[in-house]
Amino acid sequence: MTTDRRPTHALIASAALAPVVAAVGTGLAYAVRDLVPDPVAVHWGLHGEPDRWQPFGAAVVTAAVITTVMPLALVGLGALMHRSARGPLAAVAGGLAVFLGGVLFGGLVAQRPGQVPQAFPPQWAVPTLLLTALVAVGLWRWGRPTPPEVTGAREPLPADAPRLDVTPTTRLAWTGRASLRVGPTLALAVVVALPLVWVALAGFAWVWLLALALGALLALTLSARVTVDTSGLRVSSAGLSWSRVPLERVASAGTTTVSPLREFGGWGWRIGVDGRRGYVTRAGEALVVHRIGEPDVVVTVDDADEAAAVLNTLAARVG
Repeated sequence: MTTDRRPTHALIASAALAPVVAAVGTGLAYAVRDLVPDPVAVHWGLHGEPDRWQPFGAAVVTAAVITTVMPLALVGLGALMHRSARGPLAAVAGGLAVFLGGVLFGGLVAQRPGQVPQAFPPQWAVPTLLLTALVAVGLWRWGRPTPPEVTGAREPLPADAPRLDVTPTTRLAWTGRASLRVGPTLALAVVVALPLVWVALAGFAWVWLLALALGALLALTLSARVTVDTSGLRVSSAGLSWSRVPLERVASAGTTTVSPLREFGGWGWRIGVDGRRGYVTRAGEALVVHRIGEPDVVVTVDDADEAAAVLNTLAARVG
C-alpha cells in the first residue's frame, strides 16, 4: 500500500513558508528604511498608544525571529504527531507565519516620522487576515490524506462488539447531542472577547471582524448533533460536519472514557498525538469508532453504548 505523503509535504511547505515570510518582511523593511523613523514603536497599550520602542535594526530582527520561530514550533509538533494530523498543523503553522509577518512587519514599515504609529494599520491588517485564511485553507486541503481503499471482503466485527438483537430488515437510526457546558464556555468567551472589544473600541475597527469570527466559531462548537444511520456516523452543527465516518469504513464501535486535557489537549474538535479525531465536550463516557485504515473517532455523548450498538448492527449488514 502506497503511503499518502501529502500531509507531510504540506507540513514541509509550512516550515519553508515561515522563513520566506520573514525574509520578505526583512527585505521590505530595509527597502523603506529611509522613510521609517528610528527608533520605531514595537508595543502598544490598550488605548492604542505606543509604549515601547526599539532601534530599527533590532525591531526588524525581533519581527523576523518571531515570524520564523513560532510557526516552526508548531511544525515540530506536527512532525511528532500521527501523519494524518500533519495537514491541520500545517494549516495553522502556515497561517500563523503569514499573520505574524503581516502584523509585525506591516506595523513597522507603515510608521512615518511625525505620525502616531498604529499597531494594526488597516492597509496591512485586512489583507493580512485574508491572506492568512487563504494560506491556511490551501495547506489544510493539500494536507488532507486520502483514505485507503476498502477492498475485498470486510473483516467480521469482534464477537464482543455490542449489537442490537433485531431482524436484518429493521430500520435503525440514533441521534444525540455533544454539548459544551454553558457556564465555563461563557466564562471563556468573556475572557477572550473583552480584550478584543477593548482594542476595537480603541480605534481598531477591523478587530470587530476578528471578534465576530471567534464568536461564530464558538457558537458552532457549543453543541453538535451526533447521528448514526445507514450512512454511518456524522457529527455536525449548523450544516458544518466536524466528523464523518461512512458505514463501509466502520471496523467496530464501542465506548471508552475520555480525559479531554490529557488525551486531546482541550475541548471541542481536537486531534490527538496518535491521530485520533475527537469531538470532546467533557470528561467521561464517549463513543469510539474504530475506522478501517484510519485512526479512531471519539465523541463524548450520553448513551454512547446505544449509539455503538446501532452503528455495529448497521456495519454488520454492510459486511
